[in-house]
Amino acid sequence: MTCMRTWLVLISWVFCGGCSRIYPPAAFVDRVSPIYPDARPQNCNVALLTDAPTEPYEIFAQIACYAGSANMSERMLSLIKANACEIGADAIVLTPLQDKAHVNSDNIYPDWVVEKTERVQHWDDKRYNVSQKAIALIYKKNISSRRTQPES
Repeated sequence: MTCMRTWLVLISWVFCGGCSRIYPPAAFVDRVSPIYPDARPQNCNVALLTDAPTEPYEIFAQIACYAGSANMSERMLSLIKANACEIGADAIVLTPLQDKAHVNSDNIYPDWVVEKTERVQHWDDKRYNVSQKAIALIYKKNISSRRTQPES
């Protein structure tokens, strides 16, 4: 009988322990425009914008980052910046960190971002507790000198 109790405790611990897992940050890129600039160096200097840039620009991607805890916000930001470098962004616009229990998609991006694109989705991965999104943009002066077609 004690062997059976031990197995029941062990099995219930495995099932209950899996529910409280804190996932490390993960980021996903969604292209919203057919612009495919070359990747930039791994630790490139991506501008973090709070206001509209003064030079003409195009929005070409959204980066969604998720984590298991708000304590991982610095790791999330570095992951977003690394993805922005990888896709060739000149600058990004960050949304505030969102708690999954209270997601507010109203006015998630500034008006000057929303005017430039219609394909910004607000889907969230339910496995994670917090999320942060960024819009990636490229300055128009750099579009002509960088590739705008996907690799074959």
